[in-house]
Amino acid sequence: MPPLRVVAAYVAVVLVWGTTWAAIKIGVDEVPPFIFAFARALAVASLLTLAAIAFRQRFPRTRRMLAVAVAVGLINTGWSWAIIFWAERFVPSGLVSVFGASAPVWTAFLAHFLVKGDRLSTLKVVGLLLGLGGTALLVGAPDAGEGPNALLATELLVLMPVTWAIAAVLQSRFLTRSAPIPIVAVGTWASVLVLAPLALLEAGEPQRWTAGSVLAFAYLVVFGTCFGMVVSLWLYRKLRPTTITLVQVIVPAEAILIGTFALGESVSARMLGGAALVAAAVALNAVAGGGAPAQAAPAAVAAAD
Repeated sequence: MPPLRVVAAYVAVVLVWGTTWAAIKIGVDEVPPFIFAFARALAVASLLTLAAIAFRQRFPRTRRMLAVAVAVGLINTGWSWAIIFWAERFVPSGLVSVFGASAPVWTAFLAHFLVKGDRLSTLKVVGLLLGLGGTALLVGAPDAGEGPNALLATELLVLMPVTWAIAAVLQSRFLTRSAPIPIVAVGTWASVLVLAPLALLEAGEPQRWTAGSVLAFAYLVVFGTCFGMVVSLWLYRKLRPTTITLVQVIVPAEAILIGTFALGESVSARMLGGAALVAAAVALNAVAGGGAPAQAAPAAVAAAD
């Protein structure tokens, strides 16, 4: 049995990551999604930079390390936040979280070809097939009344966890010996450059920075990213990678419950069926055992949450 503080930290991360999806939904209902995402990235990058300086953690010095950190930030934060924040205008927040939960499954698949010693097993293959089935079921799951944007959003959400998996493999191969806070800070600054032109496209749209959207923004910056990232990285030293990976089974269930009861989002049998398949896929991947990528996968999701 892990120490009480480890259990408390694990529960805290699950609770926080399960609520970030609803916080995003609250924010983008009042503020244009790309502006909201850009503001969050700018705040997170600034806070992490100050934290790295305060803790005297070294920023990347070699060209390769800097290039990888930037690449991870571009695809893991910039690209994914653009998709998530825009998609949540048309797709229930709980459903968005389910798409993200499939990242460990894709990581296991890519690691088979890109990471030495992390091969696909029978259980991982079954998990991959379940994950593909669940994802296919979820495409187009939102109510048809949402229009073509809802379908496009789910199609983009299919690609999002694949990019998280690529980021996880890159981190596991090139960034495991680097101080995490400055690495993520550099990546988040790169995401600011991605989100800035998208935010400019929405500059003319009405914005309502109400108490609700401001609180949602602060929660995402302080708890969703900074707290979640630091605590999850600390947990890597205390728990097995497979245990951390199981977070991705619990978070979507929490997000669906919050979306349903707190935000009034509808839940269909198709959505629940797809979510169950994705959860089973992640659980099988965890049972099959985790190498370096499995350990890195939650880090990629943490940055995105």
